[in-house]
Amino acid sequence: MKEISILTQIDNYLKDFLGGFYNPVFKIGKIILIMIVALLIARLGKIVIRKVFEKQKNFKFKMSDKKLDTMATLIASVFKYVIYIWAILMILSDILNLKSVLAAAGVGGVAIGLGAQSLIKDTLSGFFILLEDQFAVGDLITIDTMTGTVEHMELRVTRLKNYNGDIYIIPNGEIKRVTNHTRDNKMVIVDIPVAYSTSLEKVYEIARKVCDEVKQEFTVFTEEPSILGITELGKQSINLRITARTYPNEQWGVERRIRMKIKEAFEKTDLEFYDRTLITKEE
Repeated sequence: MKEISILTQIDNYLKDFLGGFYNPVFKIGKIILIMIVALLIARLGKIVIRKVFEKQKNFKFKMSDKKLDTMATLIASVFKYVIYIWAILMILSDILNLKSVLAAAGVGGVAIGLGAQSLIKDTLSGFFILLEDQFAVGDLITIDTMTGTVEHMELRVTRLKNYNGDIYIIPNGEIKRVTNHTRDNKMVIVDIPVAYSTSLEKVYEIARKVCDEVKQEFTVFTEEPSILGITELGKQSINLRITARTYPNEQWGVERRIRMKIKEAFEKTDLEFYDRTLITKEE
């Protein structure tokens, strides 16, 4: 009873001190407090969710790390929006009369409904992308003409980061066609175009040596580099091809290394590429 009496005295003192400003100041303070609490809860929830999913990575029987990261990001996003909606409702209930809100609902209901359609579409699309495992955080994908690594997958949007560091923010409901460059092993194809006058015996010797050296340098192969053979007899050149298979996203580094080694070997033996151009094809 004593505590209640003290609180009442403080309340009365503030009313006397602030006068007509008491209610507005109190409401503004309450709104600020609700916003701060909502932000803190959302941030804390994100940290807890990520820690829970990080522990899951240590289990013997588990999903892939990428899928766990994607689920953690998506669930954290859902939690964040739930907290924000709760905060908005708390603020509205404090500053607006319930009857006024209900009366305005008839007018604003149509507008809110139209906005909710887009939100529901994006949200459902996000869940289906996760359910069907179309892509996950860390995957390199192409959506329409946009290519990048999946940085975040949230409740409404997917964020891609391209090689230049640009961020693409794409609503999940607008994702129609996706090319995932990270799934399955990748083919390495390096073509060596040489003139008809070039000694093929020397070219084969160089190619074999390069294949052996690259095998020792990289541990990313599912199929080691080998000489496929002559793949084209052009009007003025012969095309010799080296192939291999690597884990996802490792093929480009291998291709660059093979090209560099072949170029260095050609320079040492005075051999020349046809038109001095090394062509790389992708499958």
